[in-house]
Amino acid sequence: MLQPAAGTAADLEHRPALWDWTRPLTAPAAISQAGGATPIAPAAASQGASAPGESADILDEVSVTATRRPTRQRDTTATTYTVKRADFQVQGARTVTDALVLIPGFEGPPALGGVRNSGFNFLRGFDDQRFLVLRDGVSLQRSGNNRSDITRFNVDELESIEVVTGGATLRYGSGAVGGVINLITETPRGLPKLTLAYEAGSYGFSRYLAKYGGGDDTLSYNLLFSSLVAFNNYPYSFTLPNQARFYGPTVNPNAAASGLAFDAEGNPISSFGQPNPDPENSGDIDLYGYLKPEVGPPITVKGVADNAFNANDSYAGKLVFKPDPANKLTLSLHQQNSKFSNDGPGAYGFIPCFGGALPPGVTNGTLSFSRFLPLNPDGSESACTVTPYIVNTASVNLGINSLLGNYAAPYTTSLDGKVNFPAGSAYPNAEPATGTQVSYRVDNQTQTEAALFWDYTLTPTTSINSYISYYRLTSTAFIAPLFFNTNFFGAGESPFAVSQPSQPYNEGNKLEIQSALNTQLTAGQTLSFGINFVQDRSYAQVGGGTGFVDSAISRTSVFLIDDISFSDQLKANLGFRYTYSTQFGSVGTPAVGIRYTPTNFLSLRANGSYVFNAPSIADLTVTGGFLLANPGLRPESGVTYDVGVDITPAQNLGVQVTYFNTYLDGFIGFAALIQDGNLRFQRQNQNTRIASGIEVAANWQLTDQLRLRVAYTNTDARNVGAVDSLEQSTYPYFFQFQDQSIPFNKIAAAFSYANQGLNASLLFRYDDGKRRGVTGLGGSTDFTPSFATLDLNVEVPISQNFTLTGSVFNLTDTQYEYLSGIPAPGTTFRVGGRIEFGGDAQGSN
Repeated sequence: MLQPAAGTAADLEHRPALWDWTRPLTAPAAISQAGGATPIAPAAASQGASAPGESADILDEVSVTATRRPTRQRDTTATTYTVKRADFQVQGARTVTDALVLIPGFEGPPALGGVRNSGFNFLRGFDDQRFLVLRDGVSLQRSGNNRSDITRFNVDELESIEVVTGGATLRYGSGAVGGVINLITETPRGLPKLTLAYEAGSYGFSRYLAKYGGGDDTLSYNLLFSSLVAFNNYPYSFTLPNQARFYGPTVNPNAAASGLAFDAEGNPISSFGQPNPDPENSGDIDLYGYLKPEVGPPITVKGVADNAFNANDSYAGKLVFKPDPANKLTLSLHQQNSKFSNDGPGAYGFIPCFGGALPPGVTNGTLSFSRFLPLNPDGSESACTVTPYIVNTASVNLGINSLLGNYAAPYTTSLDGKVNFPAGSAYPNAEPATGTQVSYRVDNQTQTEAALFWDYTLTPTTSINSYISYYRLTSTAFIAPLFFNTNFFGAGESPFAVSQPSQPYNEGNKLEIQSALNTQLTAGQTLSFGINFVQDRSYAQVGGGTGFVDSAISRTSVFLIDDISFSDQLKANLGFRYTYSTQFGSVGTPAVGIRYTPTNFLSLRANGSYVFNAPSIADLTVTGGFLLANPGLRPESGVTYDVGVDITPAQNLGVQVTYFNTYLDGFIGFAALIQDGNLRFQRQNQNTRIASGIEVAANWQLTDQLRLRVAYTNTDARNVGAVDSLEQSTYPYFFQFQDQSIPFNKIAAAFSYANQGLNASLLFRYDDGKRRGVTGLGGSTDFTPSFATLDLNVEVPISQNFTLTGSVFNLTDTQYEYLSGIPAPGTTFRVGGRIEFGGDAQGSN
């Protein structure tokens, strides 16, 4: 019983298992017969990727997107950034845009659980019609409008996200002007593993997750279901620089009707005799509802977000079968069903001023409804030298949707006549601010993806990599009656039945087939030759469902790419892609890149390529609602280049610095037009867009547990080639001015602690403000205030199978506008848990 003791005083220290962060509770090590831990096999990478293992430094990290095959960063010239699944957890990311916060060059609004932020996501200064979102290398660009709505993709099944910034047309074709974002799905290894998770949070946020997967080198599988709901009915407060002022009813009984006041039969009449007459409206023309040249004082807009809800259910399945060493088949299936506010999170303030060309024989464009400018008391037009702002209310929406076709504001009292206010100023006394721009339109969408990959190894140095994919998106839309509370139509009645969407049903189908031969000609030279075929087909109901447009466009491409390693220090690639389109004919897009690594801590790189972007089917063919088709659109084309340096002074420290510059001729943007007295928007080729700037990414692994990451982006993105003029529908402040959705400077930083299942991070974001206005249309010289936020994310393993998760976003409760007139929430939180059963030390799921 009495044995000799060989212990020390340290043996007396008791450490409860729950607080022993030196051992993982979620994945206990298997003990071999010899008493040591079983070695952990490298995790298999996602489709097309190989296991990178532990990287010596950032240049040894393996990615697949830049070359379409596993390649170390030091062997490719492209600027590539990677976000891994461990980063998703540390950052508390639930959507792809959440996960991309620390990617230089990427700009996206708060995901808010997957709100449809289409058109507000940018990569190197170009929106999601000009950069591609891929899943395992296959495009998710929609057939109808060329967008991707990247905000709505969840990260639950992803192994990593790879971002190649800069032109990627050579390898990925049309649309890759700003680069590509590749969502790489996981391929589980090891014993079957079941993961269940639930989260709840502020303003109706809830998330469910069920995932089951496992496998070996011959067969692996992964099945997933996730559901995410976010009401996003958060309070907000922001201040507009001024208030637009409108003329009230005329005091001149002999004033000629201008077309903004009507009798009971709908005939234009003078506003004389209506409540709250305006002494400034005393001329020969009744100016009731038109803009005045002067503006009012600043106004603070407060309320509760009413147009930002989102709900989606996602289903995914992946099966990988490798019957022999030479063949691998991968089947990938995805389905997402969504319901959301069409234009969430909503804009609560506008600029009610735009230009336009004068029709023949017309001298006053505003009175003829060809544009909307301030009017002097005598009825003559005045420039928008000082940009006016108007708070968005139900009556403002009526102005947009009615035959008035502009932001005219002929209303001065509440519907019951008990509340009087200056013309066009129903907020806040008669109507609350609203975020809708399309009368609370609700969309239901289904998104279906199916892809089959075949990787065939001919010889140890030659392979054929092929895939066929099908992508389908269907969308239905509905508008409920709009309640308003002003005398917009005189003695009208509330609610007002806004007409239903002119395109109540849309369907897009994409078929893509690609096969590429990759062969290593010599030890330092790899040649890729391939052919790609894409057919986009779009079906859209128009005229409220009374008609339809059915259009298809096909593109066939062949490409040849040579990746050359002259030595360990010098790498290069060059290639050419030829594309023939049934829409615009043929185009050739060459590209070249070079990397020189003179020392083990310094590497220089440069890339240049010709890029192009084809117009969408909808822009070419679909007319309905606010939109006019333009079959005369031509493709955008241009040149992009970047130069950069990768510095790795130590294995635990890496810095990437890149200067980029892109110009795109024939840039396609919205133009506001007046057609038959209605406000309409048409996509037109608008001269040239340039985007240039600097990207900086720093990654410092201070210790095994502590890590600091910093991302800085400076972007100058603007349309050039013309000078602003009243004759242009993009007036005011459009050409030569920074894009309204992109800040000049942006910083993100994350300080994280990760130790055997315990994760904690602080995420800092700074934005130096964005120019006021609407992207693609006129704007202002005013900027939204700069802002900074701080988020806290934690994961605490409570037991071997259960992990507690929690996040607090915007700890300082900063009230700010993310975009002009679009407020972001203050402090919000999420709390939940994750249960995991099965799996083993070799599992990657």
